[in-house]
Amino acid sequence: MIQYIRFDQQFDAARLQQEVARLTTALWQDHYNRGGYEGSWRTLQLRALHGQLTNNVASHAGTLPDAAAFRDTPLLAQCPYTKEVLDFFQIEKTAVRFMQLDAGAVIKPHCDPDLNFEQGEVRLHIPVLTNPQLHFYLEEERLVLDEGSCWYLNLSRPHQVKNEGATARVHLVLDGIVNDWLRQYFQHSGHRVVRRPEPLPNEQYSREDQHTIIAQLRLLRAATADKLADEMEAALASREE
Repeated sequence: MIQYIRFDQQFDAARLQQEVARLTTALWQDHYNRGGYEGSWRTLQLRALHGQLTNNVASHAGTLPDAAAFRDTPLLAQCPYTKEVLDFFQIEKTAVRFMQLDAGAVIKPHCDPDLNFEQGEVRLHIPVLTNPQLHFYLEEERLVLDEGSCWYLNLSRPHQVKNEGATARVHLVLDGIVNDWLRQYFQHSGHRVVRRPEPLPNEQYSREDQHTIIAQLRLLRAATADKLADEMEAALASREE
């Protein structure tokens, strides 16, 4: 199983920052999962269901989304360089967003079931603006995501973010369907590819974090999420006996 990949492709973070700065700040929306974070975590839709700016939900309930239902929003036309970046990825794209995590904000430990290369859908992160006090953890490992870099992250595994810096973090985040182009690109020798066997649940998390992740999984009401929550509960119970 691929844990994460840092692409050898590098994008121009300054140009992305300029385009984000020109967009209307009033269009930013609070992330829909209000219980999953503290502070301000907002999104700006560049591609959404039916092209609606107000639809910032990216749902993953055990089946691949219908890519044809996703369309560009009017904002993407205002971001020519961002569109150039997106066009580099020759895959069917579903949700595409700028995502902003303000200073002091926290994304709680959670999983996004089914959102991984092996099950057919990927989420790619391109950091637009970040700071040295941004702490992103994928399971037990802290990853430093530099501005302009590009990452595939297996977000079906537990992850969390803390912005302890004085400035916001902004990422360009795109979801898409795995195809032959992406499979071949992932095999390129220039990439930093980290693979791990399927990990046991809750090996690296405190008991409180484990219960938080389980609760978030239950809220998704998806078969895969319930299965992972069951595994985590069973492992937790066995260690508490």
